[in-house]
Amino acid sequence: MYKYGKTRYINYQGGTMKKSKILSKCILFSVLWSIILVLVGIVIVRFNDFYLKDVLFIEGVAVAISGAFSFISGNPSGISLSSLGQDNAQYIVTANLETSKIEKQKNNMKTNFKISLSGSSLFLGGIICIIISYTF
Repeated sequence: MYKYGKTRYINYQGGTMKKSKILSKCILFSVLWSIILVLVGIVIVRFNDFYLKDVLFIEGVAVAISGAFSFISGNPSGISLSSLGQDNAQYIVTANLETSKIEKQKNNMKTNFKISLSGSSLFLGGIICIIISYTF
């Protein structure tokens, strides 16, 4: 984080933005996702004999889970299953782990989990859709 005067700025995608601007964009996109989900739910109810409450709940759960899974990012740990059953399997796995350790030190990777704007807006949009389904 960079501090300029009384407002706090964070570095985001090559530039600097205020935290409130990022939060407002996240909320805007989550509301947009929930509106899209409600419209898709209405279309599904028109063509099938389902209740809107049930359709919105299932859509909300699916989108919230996909948004939660999109939070996770990183690279593989270097473990390979291709050497299982061979005589030198332990040596190959140790060599793979050592090379991945050297790559992580070289690239200076510190985190494996990253919260992205699209993932958080998907998650919040799904939660809003679940809340809408309970209000009907």
